[in-house]
Amino acid sequence: MSLKVILADDHPLVLAGGALALRTAHIDVVGEAQSADELLSMLGDRACDVVITDFLMPSDRQDDGFPLIERIVKEHPQVAVVVLTMINRPAALMSMLNRGVLGIVDKRAPMDELPVAARAVASGETYLSETLLEILNETDEVSDAMPGAPLSPRETEVIKAFVAGMSLQQIADREGKSVKTISRQKRDAMRKLGVHHDGLLLDYVRDHGLV
Repeated sequence: MSLKVILADDHPLVLAGGALALRTAHIDVVGEAQSADELLSMLGDRACDVVITDFLMPSDRQDDGFPLIERIVKEHPQVAVVVLTMINRPAALMSMLNRGVLGIVDKRAPMDELPVAARAVASGETYLSETLLEILNETDEVSDAMPGAPLSPRETEVIKAFVAGMSLQQIADREGKSVKTISRQKRDAMRKLGVHHDGLLLDYVRDHGLV
């Protein structure tokens, strides 16, 4: 079945370009909203798998930004949310993710990134534009990647592949991800395990039977 997406942005050119990119990728755009009120109305009257919305849009009730995200997540938990934004402050990006957003796309990125993000979040994955990932990677705010925290399934797979002898490039090629993403997952896993270089990682895996 075709993936159903509602796209929301108060700029007509962004709305038209985004809808074209999605339809070209054979994604069904079931709604195009130009305000938060329009978006909420559409969510109430049609089936939808993913919402891609601008972070700040006009609203009669000032119901945009974080309040809009929280309302969508609460009232439509089956819908995956992607935020389209020019915001690049780490704290704001993390706040979006903490409120249930699964994807954040940089508005300065090519529009053909939208279908990639839509398909990723529809599958339950978290998706961020590479530029935004780099910003988060440069801060300490990334994380729940604290020592003692459990590894995510993806981090476990990266560690398994790495200790089996695969390079980060080979893992990235196999997973269809960027090397930066795989490197971040490996680094976060090592931080959680409390090891600081590859030799200690190999020792930890051997001693604890991680893989």
